[in-house]
Amino acid sequence: MNDPIARVGGRILLVDPEQRVLLIHERLESGGSHWLTPGGGLEDGESPPEAAVREAFEETGIAVGLPPSAQPVLSTRRLWSWQGTVYDQVDHFYLVRLPETPEPAPRSLTEPERVTLLGHRWWRAAELRATSEIVVPPDLGEVLTGLLDA
Repeated sequence: MNDPIARVGGRILLVDPEQRVLLIHERLESGGSHWLTPGGGLEDGESPPEAAVREAFEETGIAVGLPPSAQPVLSTRRLWSWQGTVYDQVDHFYLVRLPETPEPAPRSLTEPERVTLLGHRWWRAAELRATSEIVVPPDLGEVLTGLLDA
């Protein structure tokens, strides 16, 4: 087995006026599914905030902005795989509060995203804490509660 490939990602916590966060529902290659925030790996020359903004638009059609100096509200590390390649990914999460609740409409999905996308859903922190669904990161409900109560 090959060593995991190091990867850095930028992800966005899109929060609507009702204090819900938008998550993407994806089919897992191994079966089952999970929910995660919009975001993905950095492209050449990109910073984590730039990747988060680009990926959010590609995956949801929601255009947001982050200053280049934006600081993450959360950073996590996870191992995941796709088609036999294992990634050791550090994700940096940025909080963006939206003035309205837009309907997600992906704009530019990669082939793996097209294959795995099952849908989108706005989640309340309490729903995330109570769900038996797989959520990435697993403590997102608690994290969201802390951010929204701050």
